[in-house]
Amino acid sequence: MGALQKQSFTPEQLNTEGLEKILNINQVTNAVFNHSIPWIYLLDYTSGKYLLVSNSMKMMLGYDPNYFMSAGLSLTFENYHSKHMDLFNEEIFPDRLEILKKIPYQEHPNYIFSYNFQFKTRRGEYINLLQRNCFVKSDENGNPLLSFGVITNVNHYKSENPVIQVVEKIDNTEFLGGTKTISTKAYYMNKEDHLFTKREKELLCWIAAGFTSKEIADKLFISEYTVINHRRNMMSKANARNVTELMCCAIKNQIL
Repeated sequence: MGALQKQSFTPEQLNTEGLEKILNINQVTNAVFNHSIPWIYLLDYTSGKYLLVSNSMKMMLGYDPNYFMSAGLSLTFENYHSKHMDLFNEEIFPDRLEILKKIPYQEHPNYIFSYNFQFKTRRGEYINLLQRNCFVKSDENGNPLLSFGVITNVNHYKSENPVIQVVEKIDNTEFLGGTKTISTKAYYMNKEDHLFTKREKELLCWIAAGFTSKEIADKLFISEYTVINHRRNMMSKANARNVTELMCCAIKNQIL
């Protein structure tokens, strides 16, 4: 962002015509919908300022949108959970940039980036949020200029760890614009969370030997559901899509 602020961009490169209409959602005041209205924003990376923030932010976080817009990213950094901010800055956003580099900048708006994080409300409480955004404008070098996003409260469904980032591509051939998942990756605040537990390592050996979940459950006198849950957790930690990738990860890291 510091590098972008030193450059100059034409009005056409930062044009946001049409997005303001979407933000009319902030006019919805019916109490029936208050719990479901997301916070919508438009962030300018070239200035570090929010160009648009919906009034629904006040219902979710307690902050006045105008105050949030005038404070810019400094207020965001101040209220972001410190561990989540470090994780986003050191791992998640660099991964995003690597993905964006492989995509023609004209196609950046067709990719949706989602991840969960914790943010402090005006009452001083941390809540779990889910952000889904796309980069509606990028320069010719693939650097994001404008980010348009939707943030939803998922406090009742998601704990702080791990943080899951999902990248999807919009499929305009489907009704209402379906999406295709490009990648899913888990990130952990504590490095020790990457390691498999003693029980998980035990299960790895049985899996490597070719035993099914039912057979492993019978041998260890545990439920098949418990084995499946352990397997799912291991695949998440290893960012593996299948058992083969899980075994490769275990061998590579000398776990097996």
